[in-house]
Amino acid sequence: MVRDNDSEDSAQNGGEPEEHVRRPRKAGYPILELAVTLGALGIVVLGILLVENWRDRSSQPSSSTVPVFTDLNGNPIDVELGVVSGGRATLGKPAADFQLVDPDGGLLTLADYRGQPVLVNFWATWCVPCRREVPDFVQLQEEWGDSVRIVGVNLQERATTVSQFAADFQINYPLALDLDGEVTEAYQLTGLPETFFVDGAGILRDHRIGAVEPEIARCIVDGMLAGNHDPKDCR
Repeated sequence: MVRDNDSEDSAQNGGEPEEHVRRPRKAGYPILELAVTLGALGIVVLGILLVENWRDRSSQPSSSTVPVFTDLNGNPIDVELGVVSGGRATLGKPAADFQLVDPDGGLLTLADYRGQPVLVNFWATWCVPCRREVPDFVQLQEEWGDSVRIVGVNLQERATTVSQFAADFQINYPLALDLDGEVTEAYQLTGLPETFFVDGAGILRDHRIGAVEPEIARCIVDGMLAGNHDPKDCR
């Protein structure tokens, strides 16, 4: 009876029974729970961004990754890395010559392959299409032997990362490290992978964006070897 009288008094005084008074309080809980959830989600997202930022920084090559070259007496000598001649990549014009280090610390120069067609493939280990086309390039290099050379230019990854990838995929063609991205910039890449076809005279004859199908690569190389390649012939 006391509970009924309390309810009646509350109703008579313009209030509501106790069970109705509590509902507005409960209505605030979903808002609080939403705020807590959003706050927790924000912390998780922030944590992910911090981890990714740390990974990006730690994966960037430092100056210590560039080997020191010496003469026969052991004295350090300056070696020009990056683009050494030529301008922007333009079909029918000389391809920009470059000199880069390979994963083992040696020097790789595009001009060293003058006299034979060269496929300059820009790639990275984290690039999914790049990973898919590597086995095709391995097969093509086996087919061509010494008559045609594939050169893989890796974009700003550590030598150890590239070496491990090369071992895992049994890459049989030379790789170069574009540590500061200078060569990549000179070739005006729009993304990865991209492949530039240079003939034996060092002239850029074709350029393909994305993974290159083996049949297309063979068609382009055959045209360069015949001396009459037209990019429209290989589609």
